[in-house]
Amino acid sequence: MLKGPKGRIIALTGGLFIIISMWFLGRSFLDGVHEAGGIGNLLHFNVPLFLIASILMAAHLTLSGYTWTLVTGAAGGHIGFRKGFSIHFLSQVGKYIPGKVWAAMGKYTLSRNSGLSTAQTGQGLVLETVFIVLGCLITTLPLIPLSARDAGMSVGSGMALAAGLTIVLLISIHPAVFRRITGLIAKMMKSTYTHQECSFSEMFRILPVYITVFLALGGAYWLMCLSFGLNIPFFPGVFIYPAAMGIGYLAIFAPGGLGARELTTVLLVHLIVPDCEPGLAEMTAIVARLWITIGEAIAFWISFPLYGVTPSSLKKMLSADRLSNGDAVQRDKG
Repeated sequence: MLKGPKGRIIALTGGLFIIISMWFLGRSFLDGVHEAGGIGNLLHFNVPLFLIASILMAAHLTLSGYTWTLVTGAAGGHIGFRKGFSIHFLSQVGKYIPGKVWAAMGKYTLSRNSGLSTAQTGQGLVLETVFIVLGCLITTLPLIPLSARDAGMSVGSGMALAAGLTIVLLISIHPAVFRRITGLIAKMMKSTYTHQECSFSEMFRILPVYITVFLALGGAYWLMCLSFGLNIPFFPGVFIYPAAMGIGYLAIFAPGGLGARELTTVLLVHLIVPDCEPGLAEMTAIVARLWITIGEAIAFWISFPLYGVTPSSLKKMLSADRLSNGDAVQRDKG
């Protein structure tokens, strides 16, 4: 889907960004280790606290897998938790390919093979995109007054900005407004589908699930930081990683948000803890990436038996769908 000059530019930009950001993080971390007099002086690891953080991270991943069942259910489809979880994580590997479209393509193929219609799958993808952005933005709102103050704005102005954004976000899930948003996203995705109308109460019931997903992620990161000796206050520290996740999600040039999420994490940690020990914020950002990636990898392999497919048959299934889509494109061009 990302062939041609546009695809190459996005891939090249993403590659350069990852190299530069990882170089910056690595250099900052090594400088911190040197300043602390060695990794042993920088690292203060609490195993029980890290285990508690890992349990909360597992809860975050489980809820993430449930969201695909939720949004496709709102679109009129019924696949159950087991199928929804497996579809979500079997397609997650696609997010590490530049362009952020391969995960959606994987979800489309696996959902269609699970009995969902094109309309239900398409609306599920649009609903998922909107609620991920909304969930990230809402859990980021408490950081806005602090960021505004750091940017030279008054605390009152920052609070007013956060309140205004909250109102706008709540209005955005009203059916009349949401219909326009989904239409715009569908147009950007160059897709068409029959819209399954949802009431405001139905939309409002979905949003708390996504907020809980990101709060569980933020809480897990906060506990992980404490386990590494980085003392971040619970409020607003619990919102650091959801905000970083949102920035990484929106950075289409960074596969999996790689680099963008880590840089944002470091900047927010230093914003909330100005006297943070050098190198510690960078270390937690890198560990968090490895930590959540390992969790997603475990969920990925668990998803094979849950979906009822082997790695080789999954590859054939996705390859066949990609080839059929390519043939369709060629026929359209002819």
